[in-house]
Amino acid sequence: MKGLAKIIGLILGILGLSAKATAKKKAAVKKIDTQVKKVKKAKAEVQKKKATVQKKKAEIKKAQKKKTVKKPNVTSAKKARASLKRRAKR
Repeated sequence: MKGLAKIIGLILGILGLSAKATAKKKAAVKKIDTQVKKVKKAKAEVQKKKATVQKKKAEIKKAQKKKTVKKPNVTSAKKARASLKRRAKR
């Protein structure tokens, strides 16, 4: 009977169904789960930092003033025609 139990235990061990094998699998899964948690935590921190940076960027963009565009000095009809064409292209 003991020999038969040993043979059955050996077969289960090979198949990965023994208690030792399941404990190893559980340990491996636990390690992976902890790594996943770490990555998720780091990702959340990065998202928060990114949001704050985006807000600051928006504030800076609002604060910046645009330069006033000077109208060109037109002294002749030819220059006036050219400047009107340029403005029309825009």
